[in-house]
Amino acid sequence: MALVPPARPGGVLTIHEALVAVRLGIVVAGGLAGLWCLRLALASGRDRWSYLLLAAGFGLIAFGAVAEGVLYEFAGWDLFAAHTAEALVSIAGFSSILASIVRSKV
Repeated sequence: MALVPPARPGGVLTIHEALVAVRLGIVVAGGLAGLWCLRLALASGRDRWSYLLLAAGFGLIAFGAVAEGVLYEFAGWDLFAAHTAEALVSIAGFSSILASIVRSKV
């Protein structure tokens, strides 16, 4: 499942490499879902704001997955602080998705 070969050829995939691969999968899925929602917003004449909120929510979730890794690996934050920042961004993303669902009146 790893996108890059392990440090040792033929070696075992480490937990860190597996987590990076999962995070990349979240970013790809969130990015594609966000782009699809933007496409629906542009194609739809009505209820455009619901689709834009949905796209923003998926974008925030994908951004949070990247932000945690960047803050921990490159900015030197401790793991707890980086994970807290990611959780706050994810809360904002899920809130946006919930607002989109409530707004759509389905």
